[in-house]
Amino acid sequence: MKNIKYYNNSVNSGYYDIIFKREKGIQSAWHHIKFNFIKNKVTDTKAHLDIGCGPGTFLGILKKKAIGIDVAHNQIKYAKKQYSNKKIKFLTYKNKLPIKSKTIESISMIELIEHIDNQDLEQLLKECKRVLKKNGYICLSTPNYLSLWPLLEFFLNKVSKVNYAHEHINKFNKNRLRDVMRKNGFEVLELKSFMLISPFLAFISFKFAKSMIAFDNFLTSLFPGFLIFCKSVKK
Repeated sequence: MKNIKYYNNSVNSGYYDIIFKREKGIQSAWHHIKFNFIKNKVTDTKAHLDIGCGPGTFLGILKKKAIGIDVAHNQIKYAKKQYSNKKIKFLTYKNKLPIKSKTIESISMIELIEHIDNQDLEQLLKECKRVLKKNGYICLSTPNYLSLWPLLEFFLNKVSKVNYAHEHINKFNKNRLRDVMRKNGFEVLELKSFMLISPFLAFISFKFAKSMIAFDNFLTSLFPGFLIFCKSVKK
């Protein structure tokens, strides 16, 4: 994927992992809530693949036999140092997934697809189909552009080290994401928005923010959350 922009080398090694481990503030709460939400969706798997793994944080909390892949050499180097063990290994992505066909039971792509243009996304999903076993599935998340996310993104572009206006080249809502997955040979099992107020309650306390996740899930049944979650199975 020549045009992929996710986790380019301008992001410092381990940047998001350091924020996660801080366990303080809104940004750290955001990553904790997001990762734990998706972790609970990755079930009954003995061979997991995390594409766009960055510094390896998600596989560190997933604690399953897994492979993490990213295009950024600096992030993979950091991930190997922090999280490599007998069950978890990390590889660099080039033009195709360095994985044998039909060997993977589940895949995660956490806030990755918004960084990839349509042509590269189709290529990536084709590769996912190749490496997945029969009934293998993908769990992915991406910003919800039919929520208050554009307003949040505008604010983040003013204060964050990462400029999302340049990074997010592909924008999704639930209907568009469903169409993309179906077009590329996947059956959508679950499609919902999540995360609305809970991360922002970390300004009161980190513990309080995490305690409000159930209430947040109720709210996102009524109002669109900042992120979309999609679980799709290989047809």
